[in-house]
Amino acid sequence: MKFKSYILSLTLLSAAAVGSAQNKPNTLFEYPDVPQNLTTLTERSNFYIENFWKRANLKSAFSSVARLDQAFGDYVDLMPYADANIVHKSINDLITQVAKDPHNLLTLAEIAEGKFYSDSARIACDECYLPFAQAVADSKKLSKAEKSRFAYQANILAHTQVGMIAPNFTYTTPAGETRQLDDLPKDAYVVLFVNDPDCDECELARVRLAADYVINDLQDRGLLKILSIYPGEISDEWKDRTSVYNKRWEVGAAPDIDEIYDLRHAPVIYYLNGQHKILSKSLTADQLIEAFRVVSEKMKANRQNTPAEAPKE
Repeated sequence: MKFKSYILSLTLLSAAAVGSAQNKPNTLFEYPDVPQNLTTLTERSNFYIENFWKRANLKSAFSSVARLDQAFGDYVDLMPYADANIVHKSINDLITQVAKDPHNLLTLAEIAEGKFYSDSARIACDECYLPFAQAVADSKKLSKAEKSRFAYQANILAHTQVGMIAPNFTYTTPAGETRQLDDLPKDAYVVLFVNDPDCDECELARVRLAADYVINDLQDRGLLKILSIYPGEISDEWKDRTSVYNKRWEVGAAPDIDEIYDLRHAPVIYYLNGQHKILSKSLTADQLIEAFRVVSEKMKANRQNTPAEAPKE
């Protein structure tokens, strides 16, 4: 996939899909005609993305928000198959043109939020959505109330994208000790598991992670650390409930973590390397368990295929 590996769970499109997209009936404006001499999916997607808005009258397009939303969805569909630099430039050019009218910019950001950032996002892509949220947050022509949601999202996404170092934060253990993420040893991978015991899906994920043999084995070998964080205030009830948590885990409460981390979904799982670089923020508990299972099997296979060392005399 051309557009960064962390854009997950996309349906494979063929080159023919580009042609069908450009020939949709009743579109808001005429889509690009991709030249026949561009034969690869990447070449055709690049041309389509790069030229998508050139036939659009962006001054009148916002009079039909529903049709503009449809057009934006067609624009987004081929992004995973285009080069990242083409996608970024196209997004920035579009924002520059629309930003002349602050309320059109706000509408465009709302459309982008639905396509890139919401629970029903067409393509979950933080790096695609951030420029739209940031443009609204930076606008001097919109009110504070109009910008507040986008300013919050832009601030969170600017620090918690895949490839970035996870922001440090302070948490309190059930025993009342104050600790920080950066206190964890730097020689182990970290699963930052943000969960609420009153959330059924969180509780199910907690049980699945706590019982998994491979994950427990990795923890026992010092290769992995699970940090379970409750995004709320400490209470006696929470302390009682944590008493049954896996004893290998580091457990704490951090009521302000939602001001630092992207907590769109519950539970939230960030997977960090030993230097606390974010490797993933979109895996479910089951996907994480399966990934560790595959890695463990490969490690076993490698060990079995390695010739035994000759005994030393």
